[in-house]
Amino acid sequence: MAILRTEGLSKIYGSKGNVTYTALEHIDLQVEAGEFVGIMGPSGSGKTTLLNLLATIDKPTSGTIEIGGTNPARLGEREIALFRRRQLGFVFQDFNLLDTLSIQENIILPLVLEGTAPKEIERKLRPIAEMLGIAGILSKRVYEVSGGQKQRAAIARAIIHQPSLLLADELTGNLDSKSAKDVMEALADLNGRLGATVLMVTHDPFSASYCKRVLFIKDGRMYSEIRRGANRQTFFQHILDALSVLGGNFDDVPFARA
Repeated sequence: MAILRTEGLSKIYGSKGNVTYTALEHIDLQVEAGEFVGIMGPSGSGKTTLLNLLATIDKPTSGTIEIGGTNPARLGEREIALFRRRQLGFVFQDFNLLDTLSIQENIILPLVLEGTAPKEIERKLRPIAEMLGIAGILSKRVYEVSGGQKQRAAIARAIIHQPSLLLADELTGNLDSKSAKDVMEALADLNGRLGATVLMVTHDPFSASYCKRVLFIKDGRMYSEIRRGANRQTFFQHILDALSVLGGNFDDVPFARA
């Protein structure tokens, strides 16, 4: 079953003097339930624009988006806010955790906003915290834990309300190699064990090698796609090969780490 489907998705930005810039052009994309998909491309290729459209932060110039069978463009402002809160999960490069709250309070925030009963919150919190290796830091404040632990807490917050789609934006961008590896292994484990549907935008081929499928965008268009086999190391090399063919500026990507 397709969780995410776009057809003919385009985004054109206008400016003074009637000069326009085409950020995305005729993107057809389908993500099935339980997939872990990566989006890669040079700087300026349209990755961030695509993520903003899928996150319902921006609206397409033309084309359609369906998430869980719903077209967000047909929703009113209040409906879109509820849709975003209930159907989408977000993980960002800079964590976006609230410093005034404990790790536990940050994670359960989506459930609290929905008025979920405390017993139900506890039932959902424990397994996810244990799966992500953060059960021992739930009472700590955000400033008391490492970057990797912050990002795993952010992943827990993004998934605890069981959204249709988890959107991740450069989630290892602020992490060292070991923390990035821990975070990607945790996310891949969640994807496998919970069947969470994940779409991740990244510059980093190491992070992308944990995906099951990677789509490459160039100049606002879909360029190519590769799928992972049994071996992640081999897939990592295939991603490097694809990026070398793609060309463009990848912002000093750490190509060497595998």
